[in-house]
Amino acid sequence: MSSIVSIESLSGLVAFSVAVETGSFAAAGRKLGLSASAVGKAVERLEARLGLRLLNRTTRSLAVTGEGDILYRYVARILKELHDAEQELHLVQKAPRGRIKVSVPTVLGRKIIMPALLDFRIRFPDVMATEISLDDVKVDIINGGYDVVLRLGELDDSTLRARRIGPHTFITCASPEYLAHRGTPQTPSDLHNHCCVFYRFPTTGRPEVWAFKNSLQLTPIKPSVVLNDGEALASAALGGLGIIQAPSYLVSEDIAAGRLQAVLADYTDERGSVSLVWPPMSARAPKVRAFIDFMAERIFQKLY
Repeated sequence: MSSIVSIESLSGLVAFSVAVETGSFAAAGRKLGLSASAVGKAVERLEARLGLRLLNRTTRSLAVTGEGDILYRYVARILKELHDAEQELHLVQKAPRGRIKVSVPTVLGRKIIMPALLDFRIRFPDVMATEISLDDVKVDIINGGYDVVLRLGELDDSTLRARRIGPHTFITCASPEYLAHRGTPQTPSDLHNHCCVFYRFPTTGRPEVWAFKNSLQLTPIKPSVVLNDGEALASAALGGLGIIQAPSYLVSEDIAAGRLQAVLADYTDERGSVSLVWPPMSARAPKVRAFIDFMAERIFQKLY
């Protein structure tokens, strides 16, 4: 049996597949823009190359042989995938348009996504409606009908697609006034002698556990104050209430302006990643690709 992989064989495979689907060489010819004779000869050359009988012909109809049925199942699948690839390439050329539904963590959404949304709408005016849910609860992407979701921390293994933007970095900090009054901690163990303001997870109701690099044996720090709102952490620190450990995007501007002061910089640790996640089929839509590329750039600029 000769190899089926050749330009001539590929044309024969198309002719054979369409002949099976339409039931005659004449009908296949009309669909392919060829004569019935040209289709018949293409199939004959394919049969000669394979050394197999693929179709039984009569004057009025075609019947697929057992070998022909096996080949047709493979060829039909390959041609469908080629058709899907062609459709996807057509989509790539189209301008982003339509409605997009997104879910992002509350604080990051307010600090980064919402300020960037106007620029996104200006750049992509045909994305008529943007529905953004600001929620710290992990949403069901598929059943919730979301196009893109922003996730923090470690990603679960799944069939979803993901684009890692960078590390999810936390900074331990306090106001200069608080540190002047209570002193600056030099090691994580020193925090036991300070007022520490913690965040409480809405999903579990438990205070967040602070993490430090190279301090695996550190005795857990007991919070002096517990808040259930991420942005309230920064407010508490700015007000001199105590030391907080917060995501970099929440406190970086205040640190740059001198309103907050980072401490324990040598012990700063990461907690997974900042990632955009989406269903595999969503990536075909230009509006989704546009949102992912635009927001990934904006988030990266603000975080790093």
